Amino acid sequence: MSEMTSRVHIAAPPEAVFDFIDRWENAKRYLHRVDKWVLVDPEGGTGVGAVFRIGVQAGPTHLDGRLQVTEHDRPRRIAFRSLDGPRVVGSWTLTPSGDGTDVALESSYDLPGGIIGRVVGSFVSRNARNDLDASLQDLKRLVEAETG
Repeated sequence: MSEMTSRVHIAAPPEAVFDFIDRWENAKRYLHRVDKWVLVDPEGGTGVGAVFRIGVQAGPTHLDGRLQVTEHDRPRRIAFRSLDGPRVVGSWTLTPSGDGTDVALESSYDLPGGIIGRVVGSFVSRNARNDLDASLQDLKRLVEAETG
């Protein structure tokens, strides 16, 4: 599996950052290349076991899948794993720090095989780190604007 971690400091309390991330409808506002993020069962909430249908535009290929929340510990951590589509495991970790919150987004992934996997893999290897860093910068901007 390929692994990436990106970090950012957000000038807002951990509870505010966690709640912004936990509001699933915000995902498309800051997660780069994500074009679908839908809670499968809105009545069930966003805690452990919640499932989201997601879509990501990865170069010329569109990847669809489902993510399941595996850990939901407000205001410290949200972890997730894919149920189908590309294999993904990841987590948000929030740590109080000075005037705000240190945020780490960790992601491990395996891409599909064959020609599609090679095309997507080439695109991801060139763009994933920048996308992850830019996503956290957008998260910072949005949360600080909302709480500031």
